Amino acid sequence: MRQERHMGYEIKALSNLLRRKVLELSVTRSGDDFTEMQVKVLGFLAQNRDQEICQKDIEEAFYIRRSTASRLLKRLEAQGFIIRQAVERDARLKRVTTTPKADALYQQVMDRIGSVEGMLTQGLTQEEIQQFLATVEKLKRNLM
Repeated sequence: MRQERHMGYEIKALSNLLRRKVLELSVTRSGDDFTEMQVKVLGFLAQNRDQEICQKDIEEAFYIRRSTASRLLKRLEAQGFIIRQAVERDARLKRVTTTPKADALYQQVMDRIGSVEGMLTQGLTQEEIQQFLATVEKLKRNLM
C-alpha cells in the first residue's frame, strides 16, 4: 500500500534526523551537559563578539523571558563559559562575553556541524545543493 507523501512531513522528518545526528555528535568529552539553547546562546555570543551584548539582547534574539535568560546565563557563568561585566555607561547593564573555554567549545560545535553537513550533502552535486537551497527559500517565502 502506497502512502501519500507530504512536503511538510518530509521536512519535519529531515529536521528530526538532522537534530538527532548533531546531538549525537555533540556529546562533550568533558562531561558538561548542554541544552540546545545554551549552545545557541554561546554561538550567538561567539558570532557577535565584536558587539556589546547584554542580557536584553539575548532575550530579544531568542524570544525568551527575562527569568529564562537569567537562569540560562547564570548556569553558563557557573560552568565557566561566560563572564558578565558591568557596562561603564550604565552599571545596571552587564555585558556578556565568552571565555576561552566557550570559544573552544564553539569551535568543536562548528567542526561537528561541518561534519554533519558533509554527511548530509554526500552524493549531491553543487547544482543539486544550489537547487535545494533555492527551493527552500521559495518554500519559506510561501509561508511568510
